[in-house]
Amino acid sequence: MIRDETQWLALSDAFHTAALGGAPWYAALQDLARATGSTHGELIGIGANASVPFNIVTDIDPAFHPAFEQVRGGDPELNPRVKAGMHAPVLKTLAESDFITPEEYRVHPHYREFAQQWNIPYICLTTLERGEDNLIGLAVVRTRDQGHITPDERRVFSSIAPHVRAAVRTHSALRGQTEAVLSGTMEALSIPAFICDRYGRVVKLTPSAEKLVCASANGLSLRLGRLCAAIPIDAKSLGDAIERAAGPRSVGGTLLATVLVRKAEEDHSPLVLDVIALPARQLDLNPCARVLIAVRGGEGGNQRRAAILQSLYGMTAAEVDIAMHLCAGKTPEAIACNRGVSIGTVRAQIKALLAKAGLSRQLELVARINQF
Repeated sequence: MIRDETQWLALSDAFHTAALGGAPWYAALQDLARATGSTHGELIGIGANASVPFNIVTDIDPAFHPAFEQVRGGDPELNPRVKAGMHAPVLKTLAESDFITPEEYRVHPHYREFAQQWNIPYICLTTLERGEDNLIGLAVVRTRDQGHITPDERRVFSSIAPHVRAAVRTHSALRGQTEAVLSGTMEALSIPAFICDRYGRVVKLTPSAEKLVCASANGLSLRLGRLCAAIPIDAKSLGDAIERAAGPRSVGGTLLATVLVRKAEEDHSPLVLDVIALPARQLDLNPCARVLIAVRGGEGGNQRRAAILQSLYGMTAAEVDIAMHLCAGKTPEAIACNRGVSIGTVRAQIKALLAKAGLSRQLELVARINQF
């Protein structure tokens, strides 16, 4: 139990520290359970169709979570606790006696076949956030020996709940800023990039990426909020890669696939898409950034390479243009014709740009540029 204001402030600070990423939510929930004389602290997210995007329960057997999913514990029609949270006002504190009678409790399948078996027969809960078909709930869960929560313990829970709600809202706001910063960084690097949520829907894209999908000749388009490839086999590869990256078992920061998107079956200059899993967050109720798709090739990629050649090697605009033509497979003769200069001038410029790059052969230059 909390005995003085210092302990209460420490508990409140623990949740705000978790919201800022300075400590795990698990530790703060453990402190809340102890402060209310309970065994388990819980922070749960119930999404559309009774899905459970997250359910942090402290000090419980890991087998609890698959068992909870198996009995569809997030379904308000099957779980009276979830139903109570769905209908109660935000921040209203509830215990079993507030939403189910002793007679109903004894015969209800959720208690008889699940809660009693896991020795979590009593709860004190509140709803922190609720949308049209989702909620985030806070609870402390108690064993048979602990029994119903006492009035003093309930007052502790009620006093800390508004601070947990503020912490959850802070966490969500920072999540949105992270997506905006990521998108802005990719655009500053002239990289066409798409950010997708866990359902594969594009939630943000850079201006250069928007330009890319608006040009129908690229083989890549945006339909109903999803990236689509013109060639069926490319479309399947892209869809599979996004699904893997968005999945719960993906490791954040990992390049999971490189996918080619062509304009036609015989196309030899496809777009190259790197599909990267973004770090998952502990609290992930709303669709948020789960997948980064960066495009190599196309105008954005050439702009990035040109900027690197100029800044890294000090090449002139003419030298950069010639280097990019060489990278595209053009011969010195074709480059000279395209630029309206003599072949001797082009050869001299190639020699100069190779010297600036510290290379001796054109093939080495092409390989170097393709790394950018």
